[in-house]
Amino acid sequence: MPGMKWACQLVFRSKLTMHTAYDRRDNTEPASVTTLAVSKDHRTVLVGDARGRVFSWSVPDQPGRAVADHWVRDDGSDACAHCQVKFSIYERRHHCRNCGHLFCSRCSRFESEISRLRILKPVRVCQKCYTTLRHDK
Repeated sequence: MPGMKWACQLVFRSKLTMHTAYDRRDNTEPASVTTLAVSKDHRTVLVGDARGRVFSWSVPDQPGRAVADHWVRDDGSDACAHCQVKFSIYERRHHCRNCGHLFCSRCSRFESEISRLRILKPVRVCQKCYTTLRHDK
């Protein structure tokens, strides 16, 4: 349209946490973000840090289907965050889709939508997040 001009703008939606956050226990080598680059199709953000590493974040085709960057790594814990039962071949690890911590099947048996992550169908969450998400509705 006449008089209109398109402009690119990077919109802050969440922390780039997995590799750059200083406040995560599972991040043994945090580093400051030094460079951001957006792909030509606007679906990928490349992030460079002070250690010379480059990370890529992509926009998923379906909302709520992104790789969860806030999840604790599987090797980050050997016991349930709530009841402390040890994980084994019989007791699997389950991530709470909201907080990202690791729980046993009993402590993560709850399901809820997570609107802040644009997850509109019920997914596995821990009891604490279930209570919080139900209260926020």
